[in-house]
Amino acid sequence: MKIESFQNTQAEAVSRLIRRNLLEVSSRDYSKAFIADLVEYFSPETLREKATEQYILVAIEDDGAIVGTAALANFGSAAVPNYYAVSVFVMPEWHRKGVGTQLMQAVEEQAKVLKAKRITVRAAMSAKGFYQKLGYKFKDGAEVLDEHGQYRMVKDLRNPNQSTT
Repeated sequence: MKIESFQNTQAEAVSRLIRRNLLEVSSRDYSKAFIADLVEYFSPETLREKATEQYILVAIEDDGAIVGTAALANFGSAAVPNYYAVSVFVMPEWHRKGVGTQLMQAVEEQAKVLKAKRITVRAAMSAKGFYQKLGYKFKDGAEVLDEHGQYRMVKDLRNPNQSTT
């Protein structure tokens, strides 16, 4: 398996991967309406548009199949960046095989290239343990769900063992 930068020609396959994950995995934790909105949102067109402003990665199996995706987005400004790992999805049959870990390592490496001090994720309920294993801690030490039913988790890229607020 290899991790590489997203290409616009991969938008259909990545959209299918995300939508399948939402319907088969995320639907266990969230309402049908919330999942339906996300499924509609993650169209190939949206992915192509997001690729102009986010650093999107794909995990590709030896046979060329796309089995995972993740992105790095700056929700701050150029002067005061606020980096988030977003749209982290792995094909259900590839869960617990290291794909998500490799994608997150690549996202974190790109964040370091951009001189990011920390990276934030909005973890789905079923993904909080995954992020904890990668060194992410609850923002401000509070294990609370936000308005979207997700945990805000942060990792200090300079010293991952330190608490981050």
